[in-house]
Amino acid sequence: METALNLNVLVVDDNNINRLLINKVLTKWGAKADFAENGLQAVEKIESNRNYDVVLMDVYMPEMGGIEATQIIRAKTEAYFQQLPIIALTASMLSSEKDQILEAGMNDYILKPFEPASLLQKLSAFQKV
Repeated sequence: METALNLNVLVVDDNNINRLLINKVLTKWGAKADFAENGLQAVEKIESNRNYDVVLMDVYMPEMGGIEATQIIRAKTEAYFQQLPIIALTASMLSSEKDQILEAGMNDYILKPFEPASLLQKLSAFQKV
């Protein structure tokens, strides 16, 4: 694939296999990936680094899920936290879940297991120039 993504992506997922698969795909596309295993780690990394272009956030995780983590991030007043693109990773998408995701401040969602082409399309929208 001739795709090149110039992105720093934070992947938040409690499943090691999912993190490995996403890392493989992102690396192939030239994106840089960092990882967190739950929403609490994600919030800490985002607050301390502030260098992510997009976050792939699992919805259901132990300790703190993606909805709660996104609400904490969006509650911060600085523009970075308000504008950081957050894409939900979820195994199912009921209309009530879609409402929850959007109300929490997530920008979009992708179903797991994900189709690489679908992930690429969503991430390309946030490509750095």
